[in-house]
Amino acid sequence: MTSLLSFLIISALAVLLASAAAGLGTILMELGRQPLAVGGSTVAGYGRSPALLRRGAAIGLLVACTLLVGALVVRAILVGHAPWSNLHEFSLAFAAALIGAHLALSRAHPLEGLAPFTALLAAGLVGFALGLDDRVDPLVPALQQPFLLTIHVGAAVLAYAVSGVAFVAAAAEIGQSSSGGRIAMLPSAEAARAIGHRAVLIAFPILTIAIALGSVWANLAWRSYWNNDPKELAAAATWLVFGGYLHVAGRRDRWARLAPWLIVLGFAGVLFTYIGAGLFFVGEHSYATP
Repeated sequence: MTSLLSFLIISALAVLLASAAAGLGTILMELGRQPLAVGGSTVAGYGRSPALLRRGAAIGLLVACTLLVGALVVRAILVGHAPWSNLHEFSLAFAAALIGAHLALSRAHPLEGLAPFTALLAAGLVGFALGLDDRVDPLVPALQQPFLLTIHVGAAVLAYAVSGVAFVAAAAEIGQSSSGGRIAMLPSAEAARAIGHRAVLIAFPILTIAIALGSVWANLAWRSYWNNDPKELAAAATWLVFGGYLHVAGRRDRWARLAPWLIVLGFAGVLFTYIGAGLFFVGEHSYATP
């Protein structure tokens, strides 16, 4: 079964890299084209991207998500609990949830042009997971709360994943604003802002729930709701950044320009909470690191 698990993970990584390459190659081709002149004026479009390449990344996300979900199911069978008790498992779950969030939001928003960037981000998470120790160890005492392990860490995975979609959309908005909308494959700056805003509106309450459940679990495990643990502090700082975004997102003055940058900063906080707070600082959550 471990061989099947490795096959599923490596196959997902290969599909994600191929999807990212197809989509990014299309964007580079679009950037190399000149605006089309019609009647002496320049139009905003830059021609149609090849249909196969445009849809290749989106289709690849669906295939990769299927492979990663299969890998998580196999991992759950092997470990006997929710497959996100250490950094290796969490990274795989993060990648699968990121792709799932992208696919879910794409039903109501034009996310096809963002697919290669989501694929690239997910590939980074899977590649990071492959570099970590994947052995199956018994749960440490602090983690022996199956219900809280499932819902607290699961909520964190979901919040991080949806904020990842918000980050990709915010980066697209910044790119389109900087280029004057020249990247034809990407959604417009206005559409990207709408996507990022919707994603934050979903991620923020889920992150709030994850932090609240974490404090309950901390009290059960360590007899204190708050321990000034590096991961707790990083999560709180990330929550404040996204709260700041929600404050400026609806403004119509110069502060509104900060909105996509606050999403980028918030996702940087997510990555630090997810990786840096455990790897670079010793705290109560250090058991989840390699």
